[in-house]
Amino acid sequence: MIEIVGLLAGTRASEESKGPPMPFDPAFIAEYARAYEEAGFDRILIGQNARSVDSLAVAGWAAAATSRLKLMIAHRPGFIAPTMAARALATLDQLSGGRVGVHIITAFSDAETRNDGDYLTKEQRYHRSREYVGILRAMWAAEAPIDHTGDYYRFEGAFSEVRPAQPSIPIFWGGASELGVRYGAELADVYALGPGSVAQIGGQVEMVKAAARAHGRTPRFSMSMRLVIADTDAAAWERAARLLATVEENQAARGLLGRDLGRAADDVTRKAVEADVAADDPCLWTGLTLATQGRTQVMCLVGAPDTLVAALGHYYRAGIDNFLITGFDNLGDTARIGAEIAPPLRRLAAAAPRVA
Repeated sequence: MIEIVGLLAGTRASEESKGPPMPFDPAFIAEYARAYEEAGFDRILIGQNARSVDSLAVAGWAAAATSRLKLMIAHRPGFIAPTMAARALATLDQLSGGRVGVHIITAFSDAETRNDGDYLTKEQRYHRSREYVGILRAMWAAEAPIDHTGDYYRFEGAFSEVRPAQPSIPIFWGGASELGVRYGAELADVYALGPGSVAQIGGQVEMVKAAARAHGRTPRFSMSMRLVIADTDAAAWERAARLLATVEENQAARGLLGRDLGRAADDVTRKAVEADVAADDPCLWTGLTLATQGRTQVMCLVGAPDTLVAALGHYYRAGIDNFLITGFDNLGDTARIGAEIAPPLRRLAAAAPRVA
């Protein structure tokens, strides 16, 4: 059983849009969430970074606009006490009828976390995230007040009057570092991977599976990928070329073209180049990743719907269960993915179930 997952944007704009960034648009957020639900998506990711809108507030808004669509709420440990976060997530799970999932974001950039006053190292943040998830689960399961003394948190008599509507809220976890894999294998219900070639993704899946076996666990796996869709493969590549030109034009207008965007961006760019060189995936395209120096994860699959389904099928066979797939025309591509990509991909998975 696979899940089709979308990404909830806060405006109508995307990389395909020309001109300055559009303002935050609450009405569009509700419209977009309903579009995902109508298109048959299973879940949406509500992202978070050091300068973005608040993911918990947006998740509540999206939940109120829909009736079936599940949520994957990005959440950064360290800024809200885990006891408070547990109550907030349990409350939203009850209000939404059991549709909440939480994506634990440890953050790869020290510079970004310092925007919010967090000066822990990446390694320290992973240790803290592990303790944080343990507290979340303890709070959701507690039938009486609990105490805790750990390396990062200490409290007495913590309790939540509201329990999740689900037996427990699913934990999504990402990270490719040694600690990220070690703790994700121990904690994740769904291990979230970034984009990559089939060979890269398959290798990461096997690495996490091996680490999870030591804990007697079998997590599901998620992968994010952008889709450049058109009626034919040729038309899709033409659209990709136009998209690249628009991104470069917008960057030049904002003074970003060619700017050194930091070591983290360099690392993403290098990995993207390696994927292009090493991949035997004919519709995998990293042009936007290179053009933005890795500022955003915009690795793409390019092609007609049947080409894209075949390509995504390779990732399913490599171990992916949850497909976070979005296009560039927010409403139009969402409808097209729901009608032309998701159904045949579900049929492919149903016809060839994997052995865990």
